[in-house]
Amino acid sequence: MRISIDNKLYMDCPEGFRKLTDEELQKMNLIANGKGLCISDSERHIVITVTWTQVNALSGWLMGTREVSGSMERQIRKKMKNFSYEWVDNLKRTIDGQVARGFNYEYLVNGIHMIGQSLVVKMEENVFYIHFYGRKVRREESLRIFNEILDGMVITE
Repeated sequence: MRISIDNKLYMDCPEGFRKLTDEELQKMNLIANGKGLCISDSERHIVITVTWTQVNALSGWLMGTREVSGSMERQIRKKMKNFSYEWVDNLKRTIDGQVARGFNYEYLVNGIHMIGQSLVVKMEENVFYIHFYGRKVRREESLRIFNEILDGMVITE
């Protein structure tokens, strides 16, 4: 199933995943202030969120993905300090031909070791924030699925 955020970004929702409802999103507090979506595979314990915001032309021109990614990392580190947050490494890749920057991290929730990956990609005044969460014991399978989703994303102007 192909899903979109405000007709700006399209992504495929693989078998086993489902799009969370607005009520579920409010309970989880995953997407704040902005347009976004969340898909989840409860059997494989994977959650992926994508949010989108539009910035003015000057801000879009001045801020780069490296700066936005650094700011995002600081915010996530602060919010997750009670979850043994640990930055792992930075990453750079392309999504639909656009440079995306981000980082990998690990954290602990209720005794369960988790992994996360957060990316930011810009296209003109559009900024997309993509977050992946999964269990550390399933790292390879979960990241393979996430990368397949990223490889199929389409960003429109």
